[in-house]
Amino acid sequence: MTTDRSRAGRTGTTLLVLVLLVLLVLSGCGVEEAGHGHEHGDEAGHAHGDAAGGAHAEESSGEPVVVTDYTAQTELFVEFPPLVAGESSTFLAHVTRLSDFQPMRSGRMDVVLAQGDRTVARFRVNEPARDGLFTPAVTPREAGEFRLLLRVAGEGLEVEHDLGAFRVYESRQAARVTAPAAEGDISYLKEQQWNDVFAAEPVFERPLRPSVLGFATVAAPADAGAELRAPADGYMTHRELARAGDRVEAGEVLGFVVPRLGAETDFGSLRVELEQARSTLALARRDVERLAPLFEQGAVPERRLIEARERVEVAQAEFEAARARLQQYEQGDGEAGIALRSPAAGEVVEVSTRPGAFVRSGDRVFRIASPDHRWLEIRLPERFAGDIGQSSGAWLEGEDGGAVVLDEASGARVVQTEAAVDPTTRTVGVTLDYPIDQGPKLIGARLPAHVFVAAAEPRLAVPRSAVIEDGGRDVVYVQTGGETFDRRPVRLGIVDGDYVEVLAGLSAGERVVSRGAYSVRLAAAGGNDIGHGHAH
Repeated sequence: MTTDRSRAGRTGTTLLVLVLLVLLVLSGCGVEEAGHGHEHGDEAGHAHGDAAGGAHAEESSGEPVVVTDYTAQTELFVEFPPLVAGESSTFLAHVTRLSDFQPMRSGRMDVVLAQGDRTVARFRVNEPARDGLFTPAVTPREAGEFRLLLRVAGEGLEVEHDLGAFRVYESRQAARVTAPAAEGDISYLKEQQWNDVFAAEPVFERPLRPSVLGFATVAAPADAGAELRAPADGYMTHRELARAGDRVEAGEVLGFVVPRLGAETDFGSLRVELEQARSTLALARRDVERLAPLFEQGAVPERRLIEARERVEVAQAEFEAARARLQQYEQGDGEAGIALRSPAAGEVVEVSTRPGAFVRSGDRVFRIASPDHRWLEIRLPERFAGDIGQSSGAWLEGEDGGAVVLDEASGARVVQTEAAVDPTTRTVGVTLDYPIDQGPKLIGARLPAHVFVAAAEPRLAVPRSAVIEDGGRDVVYVQTGGETFDRRPVRLGIVDGDYVEVLAGLSAGERVVSRGAYSVRLAAAGGNDIGHGHAH
């Protein structure tokens, strides 16, 4: 019995050992899965991949190295274990195009170990493991100090990220180093950034101009527009009228007015009216010619000469008006009525009538404006009257949330600054002329406008889109690493278009989230519920 018990004990021990061996084998399979089950050896064609053709060598231990680096075209966010001679370290390298903050979806990556200008080792992958993620395996042959370079080529880009000096350790025991913790307590992963609306940019000094808020009206340029008014009471003909948006030439007929019956506005009446005006003008001129020498001789007072000259001016105006009405009638055809001809080339921006409609003498029928330019007439409170002399333009809120800047750079110019306060509105005015494709087009539109009142000066600035209100304070989110962010309250100054001055809370060189700040805020509030962990 004793022998059987001993045999049974030995059998149980054997089974236990077998179970442990199976668990160890399964555990080894799990380690290989963590390394993505992807071979990074000489399949890329490099000369130093000692782990080619087989499974990964066991990854080196120690805290992973995390580096974020920027070029003018790309952002690199890379994690990798400490480098150990003879052992494989898998890099998780996330590459983002800064032109649109999207991942690189194709291309190759080289990891280079260099000493001086000499390349000691190079490790290549010919494509990303998935969008934006390159996973080269680096197996250094020897320990020492090396410059670590990551080169990316593809999608029209060819960039190099120089990560500086790194040590390749002799053993895993020597590589047990503690990496400094990343600054910023908000995690917002690359996969989230690529899928959301996101952008970030560095903070630096920009030329900003102070401005004051006024109210603006879009108008046709006074020197490139006209109004056509009805010359007499009557009806618009049923012929097709010019329409808003039509381009017209000077002298082009826009429509016809048929004088109302009994209104004494026919060809004969207009001729009589013109001759009466001509006669009145001639009599007024002769009166001036008679009084001038009498005044010089002291025979008549100066007042009589002045009154005679004023009668000449009135008679001249009446004569010109009568002649214009007759010419307009003559240029039409007798059946159609009086032709309304455009006095200038431009665009029809308003039609105030329709075919067959009745119009009264003096009613505005058409408005013509320059097809290329508009005026912005801005009214400001009188307390700014002393500031507008230095105005260089203005900025408006655009329909997409951005700013529309009307200044010299956009082809706009200040055509008038008023030197007097309007006694009724207690405001002063600034008028800008600008190309129609640079600002609002609709004549008569009214909107807020910020008028620049001083020259630009360098000021630390961030995009207005980077600033959000959080808890009653102005806040920006600073990107401290590829996937780490810091909430930063700021104190703001003047606004110039899309940028706002930062008086406190930021330093030059820091990177702020310029698009997607609310998404980062949600990531901070959601903790582990939002985008926890990489899917590497």
